[in-house]
Amino acid sequence: MGIVGLPNVGKSSTFNILSKLNVPAENYPFCTIDPNNASAFVPDERFDYLCDIWKTKSAIKATLQITDIAGLVPGASEGAGLGNAFLSHIQAVDGIYHVVRAFDNPAVTHTEGRIDPVKDMELISYELIKKDEQSLDKKIAQVSRKSHDKKAKDEYVVLSKVKELLKNRKWVKDFEWTEADALILNTHLFLTAKPVVYLINVSAEDYIVSSYSPEIIV
Repeated sequence: MGIVGLPNVGKSSTFNILSKLNVPAENYPFCTIDPNNASAFVPDERFDYLCDIWKTKSAIKATLQITDIAGLVPGASEGAGLGNAFLSHIQAVDGIYHVVRAFDNPAVTHTEGRIDPVKDMELISYELIKKDEQSLDKKIAQVSRKSHDKKAKDEYVVLSKVKELLKNRKWVKDFEWTEADALILNTHLFLTAKPVVYLINVSAEDYIVSSYSPEIIV
């Protein structure tokens, strides 16, 4: 999983919590440049239970590979900020932890000058869609040259559906694909085809309030 988000939203802090490491987490954009990688053990009571029953001599827990990726800024798909390097790091992971800032702290700068979690989510989504659109045009052009090939025709149909989705600002992962379609998509590694878990970063005070409010689901 790759940890993704705007600068200063808590990506490196989240990485440190999950990995039990201590990579720098500073109050300025691009504190993280090269991605940090770690393996975190996945707690599972069922695994512990089975090991206890069978008295196994070795117990190797499942691990989650985590990558702390540099912050994205508007225009990243066109090369702004760390641009293409950032997006290539996302392409290398299987899924995305999207950290979204919802805490208000004047001491921690927000690169967009305001606290608006929805806008931040839309910004990241837009940049990933734009990057997929850029690579898609090249892929369609390549497939079009093989119009006599049956596999190429099937691929062209799938890529045309992807083009329509991206045009309407929708993610590839949110469409209902057939198994045959999925096999084709798996060869292209679209950024918007990756599963996403949204991690909303709130202040300790807001978390305590929301935890005890029956009107708010945490």
